[in-house]
Amino acid sequence: MSNTSKQKGSTLVEVLVAVSIIALVLTAVSAMISMSVKLAESNEKKQLALQKAQEALEFFRKERSINSWHSFSTPLEDETVYCVSSLPESVASISASLGNCGEEDVLEAARYSFRREALVDFTSSNNLNVQIEVLWQDGTKAKNLILEQGFENY
Repeated sequence: MSNTSKQKGSTLVEVLVAVSIIALVLTAVSAMISMSVKLAESNEKKQLALQKAQEALEFFRKERSINSWHSFSTPLEDETVYCVSSLPESVASISASLGNCGEEDVLEAARYSFRREALVDFTSSNNLNVQIEVLWQDGTKAKNLILEQGFENY
């Protein structure tokens, strides 16, 4: 046999280098997929929170459009927070939800839990602002989203 025979197959070092490169690429891809899933879930929660905040503002807009200024504004108290985890039948019955939302006042949307509060602030006898805040947990972080609408006596 000749000493100049051609080498067939791979050496152990070549195999280890190839396996290491593949493992490195797979780790990077799996980390990227994991971050994408977390970001998608976070965006879904934020979109649902926005939807729930808009829903509460629509309640106040509807009440203002069907009621006189006196009927709309009289039941509301200045600089007061109302828990609106469920929307009341009318603005006249909103006093039943006076105060911040507690742990039991949860608004379920999809598979997530939110708390929704409305802050009413009279800027004058003919103007008031309603600020809707939706709160939720995103992992270990507390998140919130705020929408505001002004109403006036016309």
